[in-house]
Order: sequence, then C-alpha cells, then structure tokens
Amino acid sequence: MKFSIIIPALNEEKMIGQALQAILTQTHQDYEIIVVDNNSTDNTASIVASYAQQHQKVRLIPCPLQGLLNARNAGLQAATGDIIAQLDADNVPHSYWLEHAHRHFVDNSHIAAAIGAYDYADAIQRLGVFQGIALRYVGFLSQSLFFTVGNYYVQKRKYGALMLGGNAFIKKEALQAVGGYNTSHTFYNEDLVTASAIATVGYVKFFFDLTVKTSARRHAEVGFWKLQKRYNVGTFDVLRGRTITNQEEEHYHPH
Repeated sequence: MKFSIIIPALNEEKMIGQALQAILTQTHQDYEIIVVDNNSTDNTASIVASYAQQHQKVRLIPCPLQGLLNARNAGLQAATGDIIAQLDADNVPHSYWLEHAHRHFVDNSHIAAAIGAYDYADAIQRLGVFQGIALRYVGFLSQSLFFTVGNYYVQKRKYGALMLGGNAFIKKEALQAVGGYNTSHTFYNEDLVTASAIATVGYVKFFFDLTVKTSARRHAEVGFWKLQKRYNVGTFDVLRGRTITNQEEEHYHPH
C-alpha cells in the first residue's frame, strides 16, 4: 500500500521544511511526497527543490491555477499511490503517522477515508492562555466528539461526513469515483464537501492516533472566535443535513 502525500503550498517558506522533515522520518517507507507550488512568491519552491535533490521521495510540481483544491487536484493527477494523504504545510505528523494509517486501512477494508485531528501545539504562545487552552485542549476534545459520534450520526442518516482537510487519508479510487476535488468551494468548508462526496462511496472514520501537530497562526491572524464561527458554519450544516455553506473565500495561511 503506497501513500501519496499531497501538500499544497503558497508562500510556505517558514513552515514547509519542518513538514517535509517530519514525513521523511516515517517508519512506513512506501510513500511519495508531492508538494504542489501554487504560485509562491517566496522561497517555498527552492526549499522544496533542495529537498527533492536530496530525497527521491520528494517531488515538486507547479499549479498555476490558483486555489487550494486546484492544487490538490494537480497533486491527485500526479499521484502514483493507492492512498492520498492530505497534509497542510504547517502540519507536523509523528513518525508512526503512515504506519498507523496503513494498519487502519488493512484492518478496516470498508472505509474509504481515515481521518485524524489537529493538536494546535503553539496555541498558547500565539493566542494567550485562555484562548490557547480552549483551542488546544477543549478543541481537541470537541474534534474527537464531532469526528466520532458526529461522523457516525451524519453518515448513518446519509447527510454527508466530517473531516479536517489538512489531515486525511483517502483511497485514490474513491476520489476518482467522485470526480476528484470539487473546486466550486474555495476554502472554508471545502473539506466537508470532500468528505461528504467520499461518504457516497465508502465510510469516513476517525482515528485518534492519526493526530498531527499544527499551528494556530490562522486563528491568531483572523481572530479566534471569528475563525471558529467560519469553520463551524459548515459543520452544523452537515449535522443538520443541509447544503454546505460556500463562504466563497480563498484564505491562505498567514505568515
């Protein structure tokens, strides 16, 4: 079982190195890393190119068509693996991330996607004690509840499914069966659109041991409560069986 790890990147020179370094320490070795440069104007492409020269598993491809899901579609087209691993440029997986995912797909042949949570490791540093604790610890408990109980509920009722777009494993054949990534949704809630499409061809299941460390930088830039509201709009749309709200905003990681 080969994994194709797709990382869309726009001006990620500060973060992309630590993500690549973490992936290159994986205990499961059957994988490729595809970084999709989405018109970066900083040193993102040169940093990735340097890694590609040193590591055969790393590939850099361009995607001139702007947008997160356009970049993921470009990565999907270039992928040679059986499983597409969606990872954001500011995510840092532990060394057993792929090994655990491999085991979950072997042990759960009925699933089309295996998803994990985010551990906002720098939340207190970026947001202060109160909001930092809320995001890192209370937020993790909330993710665990929504992605276990919530996912069972919405999939049983055929409302769709829930996932975090930057930490998900999806069978390539499942993505191909639903026509790839739906680019009509730009950023907020685009992961729910993908999850709900995948739920039409297989089950989307949450696993605690697929959690990755990530950054609270977007919360710091946009505002904690404002960003939570944007994310939660789509989640509650799915939980209520409604059409997922398209907020029509392409928002990239701040620096």
